[in-house]
Amino acid sequence: MKRIGMVIALFVCVNAAPQARADAMKPAALRERISVSLAADKREVALTLAKQDPVLRKALASRLSSEQLAVDLKQWLSTVPAPASVTGVAERADLSIRRLKGLDRELDSLLQLRLASASMLTALQQGVDPLYAYEPDGDDSQWRFIEAFDGLGRVHRLDVHRMPDQPVLVVDIDARRDLAAGIKLMREQLVTLGQRPLPVLDTAAAVPSTPVTILDRIYLNNDEEPWISGNAEVYAIVNGVDPSRDAPQLDIVDMPYLDTDGRTYFPNQVLIFWDRYRWAAANVILMEHDDNTSYQELVSYLFNVASQILTAIGQPEIGALVALGSGLVDRMPGEWFTNDDDYVDSFYTLEKNLTYTNYTGARGNAVVSLRPYELVGQ
Repeated sequence: MKRIGMVIALFVCVNAAPQARADAMKPAALRERISVSLAADKREVALTLAKQDPVLRKALASRLSSEQLAVDLKQWLSTVPAPASVTGVAERADLSIRRLKGLDRELDSLLQLRLASASMLTALQQGVDPLYAYEPDGDDSQWRFIEAFDGLGRVHRLDVHRMPDQPVLVVDIDARRDLAAGIKLMREQLVTLGQRPLPVLDTAAAVPSTPVTILDRIYLNNDEEPWISGNAEVYAIVNGVDPSRDAPQLDIVDMPYLDTDGRTYFPNQVLIFWDRYRWAAANVILMEHDDNTSYQELVSYLFNVASQILTAIGQPEIGALVALGSGLVDRMPGEWFTNDDDYVDSFYTLEKNLTYTNYTGARGNAVVSLRPYELVGQ
């Protein structure tokens, strides 16, 4: 009976594994792993700071300028006469958020206090009472109001799309540092999944010649995000098929200059390293970072989806490239691409030796100019 019991247990375990994997890929499970909730931590900090406004406001107003609308919250609180209880709330929330995002080993602080608009700076410096707010979780199209607090801790409900006249200080994460650390984690995770590390330019220049595609120009349409969201932070997921094995190739490319939509940028940036892609062709997906993404979970999920697509196709041929790119977009569950990392646009089957001038993406949100180039070793 013991042997039969062991066989039955083994059978159950073997058959449970596919079900467990299937359950893990369901939208609700994906959202729990990939999209983390930060609003409660931000709210607690906003309310705590609001109640200390008489102590903090003058020190903050002197630190801000039209070029510098935010301060690192942890560092700034260490320089002002804030009660230990306030510093404790901010530090606990900061650590909680970094742990939720998997960045606690990458960054020692992430929260910032940001003036919502440069147009509010004069009023703040002249002593107008500010409100303290935070960005809600979830789909911004479903937000009914922005919750903010005054110096007495009273709640104010602000319009989602109309910028307030009264100064508003937003408890937020430093999106640039967050994304830079997240991209580092995603690249490391892809290496763990079997990819070669993405070349750095100095390394690429050490070989006789490296074919690349340069991004000369990019324009993003105005996406009319709520005023509380701040500047955009955009990155690219270059994707295709590994030249040496039947496996996906995903490269994460940071675009740190691209922080304002409705404006044209001329970055002269290497976008694609062609020796990493079969058939001298690849896709590019543009994503806009907001707040709530767990980066290692995100890139593991995308790599898993890409692998499933290629497995379903069988022996990959160049026609599989569009299926891969569109399949990645189609499999991005809308439940967690809400106010987390938002899909911006896609460019399918970009070719190695072609020049693209004012080329519009499949979604119509981005326009790019690309050209082939050879990085020549020194």
